[in-house]
Amino acid sequence: MAVVQKILGFTMNVAADKYRKKFEEDTRRATEVNQAVLMEILKLNSESEYGRKYQFSSITSAEDYQKKVPLTTYEDYRPYIERMADGETNVLTSLPVIYFGQSSGTTGKSKLIPVTATSRKVVNSNMMLLTQGMLLKAVPGARSGGRGLFLMNSVKAGSTRGGIPIGAATSGGMNSMKFIVPYMWTSPPEILQLKDQRTALYLHLLFALQEIDLAYINAPFPSTILQLFRLLEQEWPNLAEDLGEGKINKHLELEQDIRLRLTRRMSPDAKRAEQLAAEAQQGMENIALRLWPKIQYLCCVAGGSFRIYMDKLRRYTGTIPYYSAVYGSTEAMIGICTRMNDVTYVVTPRTAYHEFIPVAESEMSNPTVLNLGQLEKGESYEVVVTNQAGLYRYKLGDVVKVVDYFNGSPVIEFLYRKGQLLNVAAEKTSEDAVLAALRHAARQWGTDLLDYTTSIDLDGPVGRYVFYVEVQEPEKATDITAWQEILEKALQQANPRYEAGIKAGRIANLLLNIVKPGCFQHLKQELILRGASENQVKIPRLLNNQELKNILDQHIWKSGD
Repeated sequence: MAVVQKILGFTMNVAADKYRKKFEEDTRRATEVNQAVLMEILKLNSESEYGRKYQFSSITSAEDYQKKVPLTTYEDYRPYIERMADGETNVLTSLPVIYFGQSSGTTGKSKLIPVTATSRKVVNSNMMLLTQGMLLKAVPGARSGGRGLFLMNSVKAGSTRGGIPIGAATSGGMNSMKFIVPYMWTSPPEILQLKDQRTALYLHLLFALQEIDLAYINAPFPSTILQLFRLLEQEWPNLAEDLGEGKINKHLELEQDIRLRLTRRMSPDAKRAEQLAAEAQQGMENIALRLWPKIQYLCCVAGGSFRIYMDKLRRYTGTIPYYSAVYGSTEAMIGICTRMNDVTYVVTPRTAYHEFIPVAESEMSNPTVLNLGQLEKGESYEVVVTNQAGLYRYKLGDVVKVVDYFNGSPVIEFLYRKGQLLNVAAEKTSEDAVLAALRHAARQWGTDLLDYTTSIDLDGPVGRYVFYVEVQEPEKATDITAWQEILEKALQQANPRYEAGIKAGRIANLLLNIVKPGCFQHLKQELILRGASENQVKIPRLLNNQELKNILDQHIWKSGD
């Protein structure tokens, strides 16, 4: 296995270097490359129903495309996608749909996004090889290889009536890579198929602990890595016992054949079990480096509202650098991060055709639409994508800010999802402002912020914000009114327009609800039941769904009302 691992690692590194160099060349003529990608997509799908409707075969330029093809949202595609899900072909794309990626469903009803072999290849090759190329340049030891812990699953959520598989976009990609799993990652393929996340995380840990030379930890979101270390904190005695005896704990609910297959991959390691126990007994501070001294980086999305989890991770991971590899969605890969400990992304010219609407015009029926080379540093835009699987001029709902240019391609920072802004009277309070206020308030409350969401209450004479907040020590909220006033003051400092709205009487003072421990785990489970993937489930930072609000209302520890 070691020989195969070295050969595979060397081959991947060579390919990754080529991908990075090609990407850097592409960014020097980003607009030209991106428009060539558009013409390829149109040619490929010109004989589809949608392509014939909008005369793809007659389009000869990006300007032509803007004139002939309308901007779209998911609702424009829903009837087409329902037909495709039933098995109808040549509808949005001329290529066969091999999979439907399921969106996370955090801002509304879960969506099915078509995936073709071509679109999957584009995403997989860039997600794997381009990110590896960036890491080889940024992390001195990355070229030496080593297996990592990859917190992913490949569980299929089901199939459409036409027999096409449904699942998280990431899961579909994982299923196509099964043959290399043992050489790259410590978790056997059986673990990737487990539906129960706690069981899967326990087993991910158990097999990773057998690899003292673990090189990295990778997950879509930092919340999953945080769950992993919290599980380690709770379960280390059982993990040490399993390591020492070369078995899998009886308390895990596993099918017998899976238990047997996993057990065969284990052997007793009393020395490693003793080391785990000794390190865990010293506490969880910097436990990652104490258990895996060669670990080089964490890979997960780290920007936006995910920073709340990154703050908590530092207790366990210390100074291990992080790589927030990719900015993307179920619909398309949009950008690549080029540096460690950074949350900005260079737009990738070959992964989709990218357009941008100035945020001030995003609600207009006929807004200005710009290409890669027309964006201005410091300005904010809504992202529009055309992908290789049947989405054309699709308004993604993401708002980004241009912070720089990398050669000829913009460097962007994710700001927020449309519909995730708190807005009662045109004050537009962003996720960043909310998180900054909560962090400031939590320091004054004398406890750690664990998670949060918000909603808007319009039942009174004027609207107000409602906060649902989980903290480490809710029992400290003896004077909830004082806590509420602290948060109110912090939020007014974070957004002067909110403060002006309060003083003018256009907005009422906020309501703070401290929720019971584990409340947001209940919310996550409900989102999963509603169709979100365990790989992709995210806590929405603004709740508009009354049923989801009711779940939170049932778990309130103390309310400022």
